[in-house]
Order: sequence, then C-alpha cells, then structure tokens
Amino acid sequence: MTIATRLDAALGKNINKICGNKFHDPAANHCAHFVSHICDLTFSFNCKQFAGGGKPGANVRVHEIFAQCPRVGRWDDADITKTQLIFVTLASNVDIARKEMVNIPQKHIGVYHGGKVYHYSNTADQVTSESPDSFLAKFQALYAGNQGLFYGWIPGENLRLDVQAEPQSVSADKKFELPDPVDGRWKARLMGEPDFFLVGKEVNDAVRKYHGIFMPGASYWGEIYRAEDYRPSLRTWATLLEVTGACESENHFNLVNTYDRAKFTFGFYQLAAHTPQDNLILMFHRLAELPDFKGYFPELELRGGRLFRVDSDGGATDLEQEFTASNGERQIMLFMNYLNPQRVPIDRQEVLQAARLIHWTQHDPAARLAQVRTAADILQRKMSARYARKLPLDGKSDIICAIVADIFHQGRSTFAAVKPLLSSANPVEALLKVNDAAWSGRNNRLRAAIKVAKDDGRLGQKRYSAATNEFV
Repeated sequence: MTIATRLDAALGKNINKICGNKFHDPAANHCAHFVSHICDLTFSFNCKQFAGGGKPGANVRVHEIFAQCPRVGRWDDADITKTQLIFVTLASNVDIARKEMVNIPQKHIGVYHGGKVYHYSNTADQVTSESPDSFLAKFQALYAGNQGLFYGWIPGENLRLDVQAEPQSVSADKKFELPDPVDGRWKARLMGEPDFFLVGKEVNDAVRKYHGIFMPGASYWGEIYRAEDYRPSLRTWATLLEVTGACESENHFNLVNTYDRAKFTFGFYQLAAHTPQDNLILMFHRLAELPDFKGYFPELELRGGRLFRVDSDGGATDLEQEFTASNGERQIMLFMNYLNPQRVPIDRQEVLQAARLIHWTQHDPAARLAQVRTAADILQRKMSARYARKLPLDGKSDIICAIVADIFHQGRSTFAAVKPLLSSANPVEALLKVNDAAWSGRNNRLRAAIKVAKDDGRLGQKRYSAATNEFV
C-alpha cells in the first residue's frame, strides 16, 4: 500500500485504528506516532518499545525523525510536488545544517502530499488534513514564539533504488538485467555479457519467518576460497577460515542469503549486514577502496570511515547509524535496508545488490581478497579480544581453536558451556558435539573439515599463543 493510499484511509481515524500495538493513550501526543506508522519508520524509540505489542513499532518522537531525514530545510525551499514530512516548531529550535531539532514539547509533524498536510490532531484525537498555510497558522496560535515550518525527506526513501527488469538506471557503469524469476530462481546479466548467472532462489517460510533469496546447495557455483592461496600471509589463520567456510558455504565466495533477521548475508564466511562495526559493513569499507567500487555501487561513499548513501540531489544518509531492534540488539538498520528494503515481499533491489556483489566477486581477485582480509581480521580480533579472554585457550592446539572459532562464529553455544569441555578427557570430541541435538549437521560438517585439514598437515601441528595472538 502506498503512502498516499494510507493517508486517505487514515483520515478521521483514532490512533487505536492505526497502531496495532498498545500505545493508544488519548492524553499522549501521537503526531510522530501517526506519521511513523504511515511511513514505516520503525527505528527506536517506538511504540512497541514504549507500550508493548506484537506489531512492528513506529517511532514516537518528532526530533528523532527529523534527525533521520536524508535532507531537511525551510519549507519555503521545499519541492511541493514531492511527498515529504513537514515540521512546525520554534524557528530557533532547528539547526538545518546539523539536522538537529531541540526536544521541546512544542513541536508537531505531518505528512505533506498533494498540497495537503496530513497529521494527527491531538485535540480531536483523529487524523486530519489541511493546507500548509493553515497548518502553520494553527500552531503559530497554539505555540509560544515565532514558529518555523520545515521539510524533511522521508527517512529511508533514498535507500530505495530504481530497480526494474531491464538494465538499471541506478548505476553508470555496471548495469544489470534482472528478468522475472522462473520457478523462484532469480538470474542476472551484466549488460554486454552473453550469459545470465544464478543469483539465488526464493524462499518463503512463514513458520520460520524466512523470506528472501538464497543459493541452494545443489546450485553452488563460482570461485572458491582455498587456504593455500592465502597461507603466505595468513598462515594458520587461513586454515581456520577454511574450516568455518566449509561449514558456512562450502567456501564459495559468492554465496548470498537475504531471508533471515540479518536481511543480507554474503560470502564464504557469511558476513551479515546487521552488526555494527563488524562483518559485512567492514567488507564494504575494504571494497570502497577498490577502483571498481563506484562502478558497482555508485550511490555509496566512504566519509570519515563511515559508509554513506549519497544521492544526486545532495541528500546523504549515514548507513552506519546504530538502532536498537525490538529484541534489544544494536543494529545498523539503514545499511540492512539499503541492501534489502523489506523482508516481505522479495523485490528487485535485494536481487540487484546480490547480483552486484556476486558478479564483482566472481570477476575480480581484489574483491575476493577484500572478503578474505575482512574475515581474517574478524577472526583474529575475536580470538584475542573475546575467545582467549573468556576461555583458557593459551597453549591449546590449533584444532581446538578452529572448533571454538566455528562454534562462536555460528553462535551455537556459550562460553559457560564450552569452558569445562576444554579440560575434559577428550576436548576435541567434546567440542565437536556441542549442542549436538540441535546442530548435529553443522557439527558433522565441522568434523569433516577438521579431518581434511589435519590429514593434509595443515592442522594439528601448532598451538595458540595468547600473548602474540599467533599459532606457534
């Protein structure tokens, strides 16, 4: 349903007909709450966090919405042909350059569309509409001081790309064709190349809440990570990566999934998009340093060590802003939404983003190296800063460290559960059976990968030194 349709349907309604959660207090100010439900602004602080409920939350604070707008300005400078947000507050209360609005009680927000401002009247306790002039005059009379009228582009709107079946207008250099899927299988082709390649297959599992695309095991293809290619620089770490990679992706560089809570996961080490300062965002930092980055991702830019979405009109969104998800987890939701705008339905933007990464990874050794270096940095950092601090790993064999690293990379056990296993009679066997009732398949793949590396003489020869974070 479009925003325009939602606005018309909401006219005259009380907030209890708009919010599916439990925040319906008639004494509360629901202007931001209404706008956020209409525009799908789920970031914190939202109604679900505040009052509970089982539906997606909607932000309830005007100044927080203002700060998330890709572009803001005085209403006199707004493009009135555009659907956007409109704010009214004390003129001196806003710093446009910094996108900041002081959090004072006297401020209000609405959605401007088709010449009208749709907003929640807290006096009438229902959604109403009027002209911008009338909107300003009303609050000039209600609020103290000289009120200013400001516009803001809807948060997240510039994360959506113009993705169609034919060659995309979103990239100047690398344009892809994305025909409709056949039997749920999405393929892509770079313009000028003869062949289509498989991006992924659709999955829609309502029970497990899996909605997106993934690469079926029988359809794996493309370049494969091999430890021997990186041993000169990474030494034993290269083998630890290969062991976990065998379990995650059979070490395929181009493996993608967009179906779970991370919204986008990529690569042989399966780097997920949701974690701040970790995983996939770190790989994008490395990719941003490569010559082909703008060819594949022309709308992205690294500024001061952070990834931004920058549009042709000058609007910029920091994709690394952290938000608190409904489960309390810190996430970089804007990066997630740029890669995959919505869990349901599957759309061409998530397919395009996957196609870009798959094609680049398949054709450029530098892109593969960026993936390997990112995974190695993560493994080495976590081994030193977390695993070796929580567990007595100093002096333990590289085989034990490989198993421990895989357990915590996947997250199938806890430090408290793993620690006593390290002092058992057969720690390798004990670790290979961690949480076996739930993860026997993963444990069996890990066992097989460890055996291959041990038989080849690449594991079982060295021990971990916590002091140097190396295998000696």
